[in-house]
Amino acid sequence: MLDLRTAYLAPEPPGAIELRAFTHGLMPRTVPAMMQRFVADWQQRGVDAWNRVPNHWGPDPDAPVGWWTLPVYLGDHFIAPLLGAPPGTCVMQPNVHWTLQCLLSAPEPFAAGAEVVLTDDAFPSVRHSVQQWASLVGLRPRTVPAGEDGFVDRDAVLAAIGPGTALVVLSHVGFTTGELLPEAFLRAVADRVHRHGGLLVVDGYHATGSYPVRVDAIGADVYVGGLLKEASGSSGNAFVYLRPGLRLTPRLTGWFGEADPFAFAPTPRPHPDVRRRFLGGTTAVAPLYHAVEGVRVLLAAGLDAVRADSLAKTDRAIACLEAAGLRLRSPREAERRSAMIVLEVPAADRLCAVLKQQHIYTDSRQGRYLRMAPFVWNSPDEVERACRAISEAVATGRYLHLPADALPAPGPVT
Repeated sequence: MLDLRTAYLAPEPPGAIELRAFTHGLMPRTVPAMMQRFVADWQQRGVDAWNRVPNHWGPDPDAPVGWWTLPVYLGDHFIAPLLGAPPGTCVMQPNVHWTLQCLLSAPEPFAAGAEVVLTDDAFPSVRHSVQQWASLVGLRPRTVPAGEDGFVDRDAVLAAIGPGTALVVLSHVGFTTGELLPEAFLRAVADRVHRHGGLLVVDGYHATGSYPVRVDAIGADVYVGGLLKEASGSSGNAFVYLRPGLRLTPRLTGWFGEADPFAFAPTPRPHPDVRRRFLGGTTAVAPLYHAVEGVRVLLAAGLDAVRADSLAKTDRAIACLEAAGLRLRSPREAERRSAMIVLEVPAADRLCAVLKQQHIYTDSRQGRYLRMAPFVWNSPDEVERACRAISEAVATGRYLHLPADALPAPGPVT
């Protein structure tokens, strides 16, 4: 198993166990210094920082980079390796919602059809975006319900693809199930939708950083995700991959997506680099300074090693939890298992609150699912301690009867 704890700043208080990699990764130890560099660049260079700053991200500090080019530079040097993608295909984004809105605003995907196939476990950024554009421009959402086991019904997804399919949008990892869609299935979806002239869009937010993604092998035309979670990039650092040769002209684009922004042309002219067309207004550059510090740690360790570590730790956790009689909601099989373990327990939100009092940090969804993800910053001992605490709490059931004032006050974010 990997032990990369020294690469991150430990959670508080000492001895706390952070198991929410799927929500917000730990802070890499190098982040404070990177943010000081942002402060220095802003103070010392001002407007000129848009043209040139010292290269704090690459091995050569003199390699040309400025705030203007930083979204593309980070896409080439960090996001592309994370996805097994070639340079020239990735660019940083503010969030996945923006990216999907841009994609849905482009006319090219809908030249031969208007149907968008998605599954009922799609994250709201996906489902809501499709629904909003459906009412505006006549898209036809087609939602494939889960199978009897609660996971993606692969046969039904394939059967839903036909001559009118413009897009198939799938979650690489389900955010409530932890199900990892196998590479072979995604490839089969890509092959089928391509035969009908459509595109495969994959939401990889819960796969990024914990799994060696190979966008070419799965046949993705568009792969979206972010660095907030296992990649420890915090907020404001999403990305998009666009298959080489894919031509898209989003109508929802911004000044930074112009062919010549400083010409101040009266009508829009799309940038020749298609990925820059997915940029909006002025880029928020502060988040880009800390964006890839976690990616740097994971790439140095090797994504295959990160995946093996995740499987070993989740193996250990699942064995402990099932021995105590807990019901696993996420897949057990390694080929379908992500970094996230999902347990079905009564009053999961209350259990989560009780664990938090013990400085064991998990989260809950829909009042009945407890989620946890042993990751590269967790030791085997931490995994076992957390699983014992969960098992004991469920076995006694005392957490079910605690008065509300004995639990931490819940906030809007779970």
